[in-house]
Amino acid sequence: MSANIDIRLLGPLEIAASRGPVVLHGSVQRTLVARLGVRPGETVSREALVDALWDELPPRTATKTLHSHLARLRHQLQDASLAGLIAAQGPGYALLAPAEAADVVRFEAMVDRGREALAGGATETAVELLRQALGLWRGDPLVECRPGEWVRAEAAHLAEIRLAATENLISARLRVGEHLQLVGELEPLVIRYPFRERVWELLMLALYRSGRQADALAAFQRARTALVDELGIEPGRELHRLEAAILAADPTLELNAPRRTTTGTPVCRRLPVPLTSLIDREADKAALGDLAAGRRLVTLIGPGGCGKTRLAIAVAAEHSEAVCFVDLTPLAKPELVPQAVAEAFGLRAQAAGRGAVDSLVDHLHDRSLLLVLDNCEHLVDACAHLVSALLPACPGLRVLATSRETLRVPGEAVYTLQPLATPDPKAVPAYDELLHYDSVRLFVERTRDAGGQIGTDGATAQGLATICAQLDGLPLALELAAALTAALPVPRIAEQLTGRFPALCSGSRTARPQHRAMRTAIRWSYDLLDDDERALFRRLAVFVGGFDLPGVEALWPRADAVELLGRLVDKSLVVREWGNARYRLLDTIHRFAAEQLADDEKCADVRQRHAEFYLALTEQAQEHLDGADAVEWLDRLTAEHENFRAAMAWAVAQPNSTALRLSVALTRYCQLRGHYRDGRRWLAAALDRGAHTPLILRGNALYGSAVLTFLQCDYDAAVPLAKQAMAMYESLNDLEGTARTRTLLGSIWREQADYPRAMEFHRRALDTFREAGDARGIAEALQRCAFSAWLQGDFDPAQQWAQESLQRMRHLGDAEGAAGALLHLGAIAHYRGDQAQALRLLSEARQTSERTGCPEGIAWALNLLGLVHRATGSASATALLQQSLAVHRKLGDRWRMASVLEALAALACDERRWEHAAQLLDEAATLRAAINSPVPPCERPSHERTRAALATAEQIAALPH
Repeated sequence: MSANIDIRLLGPLEIAASRGPVVLHGSVQRTLVARLGVRPGETVSREALVDALWDELPPRTATKTLHSHLARLRHQLQDASLAGLIAAQGPGYALLAPAEAADVVRFEAMVDRGREALAGGATETAVELLRQALGLWRGDPLVECRPGEWVRAEAAHLAEIRLAATENLISARLRVGEHLQLVGELEPLVIRYPFRERVWELLMLALYRSGRQADALAAFQRARTALVDELGIEPGRELHRLEAAILAADPTLELNAPRRTTTGTPVCRRLPVPLTSLIDREADKAALGDLAAGRRLVTLIGPGGCGKTRLAIAVAAEHSEAVCFVDLTPLAKPELVPQAVAEAFGLRAQAAGRGAVDSLVDHLHDRSLLLVLDNCEHLVDACAHLVSALLPACPGLRVLATSRETLRVPGEAVYTLQPLATPDPKAVPAYDELLHYDSVRLFVERTRDAGGQIGTDGATAQGLATICAQLDGLPLALELAAALTAALPVPRIAEQLTGRFPALCSGSRTARPQHRAMRTAIRWSYDLLDDDERALFRRLAVFVGGFDLPGVEALWPRADAVELLGRLVDKSLVVREWGNARYRLLDTIHRFAAEQLADDEKCADVRQRHAEFYLALTEQAQEHLDGADAVEWLDRLTAEHENFRAAMAWAVAQPNSTALRLSVALTRYCQLRGHYRDGRRWLAAALDRGAHTPLILRGNALYGSAVLTFLQCDYDAAVPLAKQAMAMYESLNDLEGTARTRTLLGSIWREQADYPRAMEFHRRALDTFREAGDARGIAEALQRCAFSAWLQGDFDPAQQWAQESLQRMRHLGDAEGAAGALLHLGAIAHYRGDQAQALRLLSEARQTSERTGCPEGIAWALNLLGLVHRATGSASATALLQQSLAVHRKLGDRWRMASVLEALAALACDERRWEHAAQLLDEAATLRAAINSPVPPCERPSHERTRAALATAEQIAALPH
């Protein structure tokens, strides 16, 4: 990237290049450039970019929309000969330009150099550097960006640096004798910043050196009035000292007098020395170290037990400047915070908090050091006030705070520490591969520390994966669990994790109280909440697997729901899932919250609200699952699947129709996303308790149950369910319901090879749908007619029906319905020998089903594509069919499994793997016998050739050699 580029953020946002300024459109593009441009070359995560654009309420499609915005911005930059200026990098994006290309970076660097020059006595150099730095400002920064937390924090950070630089420049100019000019410049500053004591000090000194002693003393009185009247506090020690010096005409105030130096106890590192090693936090350590080196206030946040203190110590140990570590855990009162920090520096204890702050300012104002404030969460306001007082007055001070919530101080940079990576206990690799996971390595090392033993067998590997996943990768929880290995084997510990809180309490006797047990660590955070925060936190336990803002508002129908949720996120009790506007509780925290909810008198009301919310959501979704926005709705429902389980478990025990309504509303979703077993189980449980519900609702439940039962090829159970549903529909004169059920019964007869009966039912359903004017029913019935026809080898009418169905489905905006029609047209083309046409149609069907997330459609497309690739001699045929078989097995579709196994047997014969081919055919025959489904006519020629090839091979093998 060209070095001529200039990214100007200190005023109206501009990108200047060799061909002139780049035209940026709207606040979105300016926000993206600003967020990436404040630190050129550094990766900004997608989550951070989403936050910058939408703050706390991103749309559900935030990540997709972000990519669209970035694509348009990058296109504009390319038109301006700046291709590649913004590029994907790691987990996010970066603006690939030299750091000094950004005026913000140049400004901060010159301010630092100017401050250092001033501290070192190079006054004229300091004046030049600070003037150049302040000259980069062309107006207020970031005002054209989208408003939000990042913009506010960054603007406040820059404004603070600008003001501190202005003060340092004035101080330097006073040293070179510009006091007469500075009086006029300082008067507007004290009006604008009446509570900033250093500005008053500079004004008083400028007035005194201008021969205006009385005016200098009057300025002190003005400062005191502002502070006492507005804030209720007396001026600080430095202002009082300056007043006394002016009254006494102290010669040290004169222009060329030696500067006063501060003496005090030297700063020592005072860092605790951990007794165990830091496991696998190198990336976090590097990122946090870079942040602490570049920003003056960094807060490391995360849930209790995630390792914040250990990481802060590791970063501080490698800091280039002096370090002071202050553990705030023992403090109970906010007013003790300044005193505790002062004592850490060896300063004499003060009578009141204000005096301690003054002592700290006097001691630190000309020092460069890192102050680590550990465990701020229970004293967060006091810590925020202390940091706000120290940072402006002490230019060389940097603060690294650890907390379960942010300090919310202007200029604060926040680093969120995530739990360690964990394996999936449902797909456990071998022991050696498990050691690639940070959480497993930590557990293993702590087990050895505890004198425990870990095997490398499969049961131990499963136990390790379960422990790490169940404990959310939280280092504290893993260390407590590892301590149990001295008495229990790993698999037994994994089994006991349902009672994790009683078990995980064997921490070190010397550990902090909140770190001696996992329950205590979470209770510590819980006890810091106010009453409303606790109440909402308990209610969130009703959610399983995550939740969104509308769900929270359903449980907490008050105007402050968003604010309370935000506060729980800030306090690290709720995790926000970046990019999809969802939230969740870590599993350990969820268990604690569930215990609190169980003891809450409103528990039943909360569970009822939860079930009612998901009932309303699913009933609303029903109208969209076969339309143009089906994918969006299906994705939303998929995200809530575990909540559906919880809602159904509650609803089936209630004496109302909620369970039946919810299970019916979920039927189409379960069909399209392949959740056949769940859907059947929910409907069966609801039907068992819904004998007195409205007839139409019960009919819909029976129909839905019949559909899902049919899809698992349990025909003997599906037929009576369908017939019961049809009887109810007929009694209600419900034409659409009757026709739908006829279509279903026709599909059952089709899979059992009763094609005449299947066609009779499909045609009657088609006539009824036409009579009722049901557009989607017509399209569906046409597709079923086509299906039964081409399976028999009757391709001409099949093509006509499938083509009409395709047109109708596309007109309706039903993507998955259109994919089904394409599958039938592709199958017809394949069996007619037009493999090129079949490949085109089936590839489009596969892409559509993958986009809609329909496993049945995906499996069908893979099956037929495998046949096409075999017909063309492609080596991809086997892989496609094996993928299809895997999906059909997962769905439980034994009818298609049999056909795919027979196709794989044909391929095995092609490769002369006779024994394997025979095994595949035997498995297929077993499936067909179990469901009473013979080979379809269109598949018989290939099946008979496979059988014949096997028979010939057996005969040849039997000949004497």
